[in-house]
Order: sequence, then C-alpha cells, then structure tokens
Amino acid sequence: MRIIFKDKQNSSGVIKDGEILLYISSRLPKAEQQRHIDVLSARLAPRLERAQAMAQRIGAEGPPPGLTPSAVADDEALTAWAEEINDRFYHFRMGLVRFRKQESRWGSCSGRTRNIQISERLRGGPHELLEYVLIHEIAHLGELNHSPRFWALVGKACPDYQERRALLRRYEEYVRSIPVQR
Repeated sequence: MRIIFKDKQNSSGVIKDGEILLYISSRLPKAEQQRHIDVLSARLAPRLERAQAMAQRIGAEGPPPGLTPSAVADDEALTAWAEEINDRFYHFRMGLVRFRKQESRWGSCSGRTRNIQISERLRGGPHELLEYVLIHEIAHLGELNHSPRFWALVGKACPDYQERRALLRRYEEYVRSIPVQR
C-alpha cells in the first residue's frame, strides 16, 4: 500500500498497478488522517484480493479469454473506425476522436465540442472492448446521459453491450492487478 498526502479536501483511494494507492488529505489532523487510511484500506482490500485472484486465474494467458487484440493503435485509425460506426448507425455530428491518457475512465465525450476521447489503456487492447467503449461514447453524442434512450442507442450498434460491459469490468480488474515495474 502506498500513501500519498495531498493538499485536497477529501481523501480517496484506488487500486493501481497491483497495489492500494491512497490519497490522504494533508489538511486533516493526524488522527483523522489515520482514520481515513484505515477506512479506505479496509474498503479497498477486498477489491485488491479479487483483482489478484483474477490475475492468478488468468496467469500467463493475459486478459479475459476470448478477446482478440485490436489493430487500432493510432488516432487516425480510431477516427476512421468511429466515423464508420457513426455513419452506419447514428449520423451524429462528431468532433475529434483520439486516444488520451485517462486513468479513471475508459472514454469520455464532450457535448459542447463533440470530441471523443478513448483511454490509452485500450490502445491495441481487446477489439470487442474498444469497440464497445467507442460505441458508448458515440451514443453520448445523441444522449448525454445513461437513460433508457441512451442504452437503446448503444444497443442499436452493439446488441451484446451488456456482456461487453461485464467483460470490460473483468478486464479493468485484470489491468489494475498487473504490477508495474518501478
């Protein structure tokens, strides 16, 4: 477990690179900081155990089985794919489509600029998951929420979106469980 004290109002924690990472508010008294550390580590420990168990089950096989690596590895190919999906299913006005460093999200969409950003963590990753995230973000160009109308838009281009969402959660656990060499 790594603890980083930051000048912020609240404390938070994540599982990253196979360990618990806590961001503790440096504004709090020492006793309150320790309480935050105890609560957050207790909350995150079971998640880390699940992620590590998944990594052991998967072992050298890599991410969840049955996924094929995507050939899409640059912004140009990603844009072309997004335009193809949009032209086929939606016909929404789109801005830029590109990979960006995003740690907490797989993708994002701006209603104002109509730009779509996909997490670098999916660059060259599983084709099915990248496609789902791309469709999800394109659908937000029509519905900037997660209402039933939004999910109907997603289902129009990706009828098995519920299975892919579940796979994306498993893939995220796998990705977070992999220790990074420092």
